[in-house]
Amino acid sequence: MTTPSGQISAQDIKNEFGEVNGTVPLGSYRVSQTKGELTLAIGDGVPTSGTISYDNMRGKRLNIVVDYYSDGTISRQDNGDNTVDAKHRYNNQNNRVHVIGGLKSKPSNTAPHRVRIHVNQSIGGKSGERNICALRTGTGWNSGTALIVDVGGEGAIYGGGGAGGQGGDVDSSGHAGEDGASALGIQYNGTNVNVASGGLIRCGFGGGGGGGAGRQNDKGSERTVGGGGGGGGQGFPVGAGGSEGNADHGQSAGSAGDISEAGEGGGGGNNGNQAYSGAGGEGGSQGEAADAGAGANHGSGAGGAEGAAIRKTAGISFSLTNNGTITGSTSANDVS
Repeated sequence: MTTPSGQISAQDIKNEFGEVNGTVPLGSYRVSQTKGELTLAIGDGVPTSGTISYDNMRGKRLNIVVDYYSDGTISRQDNGDNTVDAKHRYNNQNNRVHVIGGLKSKPSNTAPHRVRIHVNQSIGGKSGERNICALRTGTGWNSGTALIVDVGGEGAIYGGGGAGGQGGDVDSSGHAGEDGASALGIQYNGTNVNVASGGLIRCGFGGGGGGGAGRQNDKGSERTVGGGGGGGGQGFPVGAGGSEGNADHGQSAGSAGDISEAGEGGGGGNNGNQAYSGAGGEGGSQGEAADAGAGANHGSGAGGAEGAAIRKTAGISFSLTNNGTITGSTSANDVS
């Protein structure tokens, strides 16, 4: 458990921070270690130099760091759901869990301790739904754990961009663009989120809607043309461009988005200067919602909605200190 705030014994210190050959030499707890962008004492408030006494060890928690700073760039789409579930990483990837001071092995029960999920690299999600998050705290942390998500100055968490909608076929409207996904998912009550200067949490943006198909009937002659595809939404991973509708007469697919901008909608088609189809809508990007496709004889597809910067499990609360950049809602419910 956390060391007592009142009378404290050597056994209390040993239980929280570990020991040195069965003894508690206070100088061994006077440490400073750098992990990613964090420089930490064995416990917050424990001296890292100079005099140290039993008084300094009262009411302290062992610091533990879950490493999301030394992988390089990763994404949930490419590296799998478990890789970006911090509790799964804590349980199963010992080389990515650092107990400050090194005097104690990784505790199976985190309740007494302070666990920092430290992000100082780029983490992307995957596309599909707004409640899909790139990085999740994970579930199963022991009640009483002091859980912190620390996003460093080189840390970035991105939601995936939504795919553009397919252009309308001969007898159909354009398809709606896919919604963007979300960045950070909070699943532990009382989590603290700290974003340092330069750090980033950004939602994924929706895909543009597909353009409507065109049709013309004149004295028994029928002309048809498919709609243009919607542009992909900005995000990581990018939103794919939507394909064009069939009955090809010059309409085109939308282009994919990327991490810094949205994809363009594909152009509409023209069949014999008689039947015209609608162009696809541009995907969503920072500051701009995804556009609907253009209508023709058949209707246009709607643009997809953006995801959230931070989502939380319903009933969960968290605190946020932001000195960096957060784009998107920080109050959405539901995490997957």
